[in-house]
Amino acid sequence: MTIIEIIKNHFSNLSNKQQSIARYLTRNKSKIAFMSLKELSSELKVSEVTILNFCKAIGVDSFIELKKEFQTLIKEELQVPAKMRSSLEELESLEDAVRNTIQLQRMNFDKILANNSIEVLYQASQLIQKSKTVYLCGLGVSSLVCDFLYPRLKTLLIDVKTLDLDDINILSNDLIRATKEDLFILISFPIYSSQIIRLAQYLSANEFKYIAITDSQQSPIAQNADIILKAENQSLVFYNFISATITLIELLLIVLSYNNKESIIHDVKEIKAIHEFFSHKPVSNKKNK
Repeated sequence: MTIIEIIKNHFSNLSNKQQSIARYLTRNKSKIAFMSLKELSSELKVSEVTILNFCKAIGVDSFIELKKEFQTLIKEELQVPAKMRSSLEELESLEDAVRNTIQLQRMNFDKILANNSIEVLYQASQLIQKSKTVYLCGLGVSSLVCDFLYPRLKTLLIDVKTLDLDDINILSNDLIRATKEDLFILISFPIYSSQIIRLAQYLSANEFKYIAITDSQQSPIAQNADIILKAENQSLVFYNFISATITLIELLLIVLSYNNKESIIHDVKEIKAIHEFFSHKPVSNKKNK
């Protein structure tokens, strides 16, 4: 029995306050897996003791155990084989599969436009433009988004680096050299990377600016972000397809390019002149005898 089923089975026997907690947990299952007891208490505006009493009421020994149950739940829900099997079993034909996929992707793209206003994209572009160095960070499928963004920021003459979370020595060297003039762009979707969550906590504690590219306002990396850009990546069979996120990145790049078009046009001309200069053979200074 999953933790959601356990909560639902006990729901009618809970107090009004406990039912309110139950509703929040079932609606924010991805977020709960990464919250501390103190954070959840603050979010719900109830005491920590009230939450611990809720755990006992549903037969869970502790808040730590509750978190583990939610972590197990989201891992199981996002497993590709499980999702693939259940989705494929419901499909009746190839036409059904293609039609449903197109509908899902349309929904993802519609939500990109609905959840990211031009004003928010403009604010994000301003942060990038004014930053001395932009640090990109994403793991798993999110690293592909970083790979897409990196060369395009370079083309716009933005000083950009990719953080390596797998090597603590390299990461430490990058972080110790970072200044308040820099900007971090963190990218993470369910199942959220615990390493990127820790990085977000570090950046917040040390008052660094960062943009969160994630799926919702409730994402654990969104809590203290300066700007939140939201993308949903629902797919018929797999999870975290990045097509919608890439579209969001392209919108951000277009806004950034438009805001700096005069500077970019000037720089492109300069770059072209440099290319032409170095493409010609040097003229000999020796006089012909």
